[in-house]
Amino acid sequence: MNALGLLSAVAFDPTIRGVMVVVVSTLLWGGSLYTILMTNTGVRVGFLLAMSGTFGWCFLMGTIWTIYGIGLIGRAPAWMITDVNHDRNVTIEVEAAKELPAHADLADPIALLDEYPLLKALAWAAEGEGWEPSSLTKLKTVIQPWVTVSTRDVIDVARNAEANAAEVLASDAEAASLIDGALNGGKGDDLRDAVRSQSRELRDEIAAPLGDWCLLTESDPRRGEAQASADAAFAEANAFPGRDGATDTSDYLIQNVFLYGGKEPCDPITEKSSFDQALHRIATTIEVKNPTMYAAATALRGLEYNVEPGSTPPRAAIDPAADSEVTAVMLRNLGNKRFIPFCFALVNLIGFAIFTTILHYRDKQAMAVRAAFAGAGKGK
Repeated sequence: MNALGLLSAVAFDPTIRGVMVVVVSTLLWGGSLYTILMTNTGVRVGFLLAMSGTFGWCFLMGTIWTIYGIGLIGRAPAWMITDVNHDRNVTIEVEAAKELPAHADLADPIALLDEYPLLKALAWAAEGEGWEPSSLTKLKTVIQPWVTVSTRDVIDVARNAEANAAEVLASDAEAASLIDGALNGGKGDDLRDAVRSQSRELRDEIAAPLGDWCLLTESDPRRGEAQASADAAFAEANAFPGRDGATDTSDYLIQNVFLYGGKEPCDPITEKSSFDQALHRIATTIEVKNPTMYAAATALRGLEYNVEPGSTPPRAAIDPAADSEVTAVMLRNLGNKRFIPFCFALVNLIGFAIFTTILHYRDKQAMAVRAAFAGAGKGK
């Protein structure tokens, strides 16, 4: 009885209905075309023509599926969690992750920015007076576009420096001179070159202790998916239990997301010349085996606030008492999104080749028979 109750709870109707619709439509469509071909060319030739057309059409459809990644697709690329590390003193399973410095061993982003008064003045001009980077990611996100900044864009940012960064300019005469020369002396190129040089130098200083790992900026499209996978890993491991005993995204802040390996370079490819971009595109295309790619997301516990009903919650901040970071290490699974439609197209191509080959040899035999009969009575 329990089995009957279970079977009765299963909704077969939508599935059976869908299958029947597809089967009946296929039989009617294919059968009607085959009937027309059969009455015009015969049973065997009509069947060969119908099957050749069917396999040819399915091959074209599979090719479109493969190119655009639609239709009958396989698994999409995704990040697979390999380790959730609560303490760097414990051995991490991924060998490459051992090279990644802990949060306490990384440079202070505020101290790094203080070493470059010109960049600090422009950062205050762009982000607001008194702005301080809360992480290396925040700092790199701000300075990354300045590596290739244009004269017009840097002057637009510098216009706010006199109002938002007066304190910084007053303490550094060189930065004040460069900004004043760009705004009033027509020396925008000098400011642009200085900003580009210092931004590249600061970015290299951030990347130096990371080894082969790459710090992703907040605007990097590779960061979003890795961060979402890390959120799921933290929740599953209950890495930051809140008041209700479960881990929620409001219980922690992801500080940095790092990337290791892969085909794409750490810095934006658009920074290179068009020729170098073309060479990179060719090199990555002919590289058959994809390099192993890892991602690591580091998180620290956030402050807990008591928010009154109807009031605006305060801005999320890291708990100063947070003793250690939690790191989620992930391996990139490239999936087989286009492999299944490719196999579908390949099978149909083979079927198309078989039936068209049979048609070809049948036509050759028919032409030979016609030629033999055509010359049978000419000698009399």
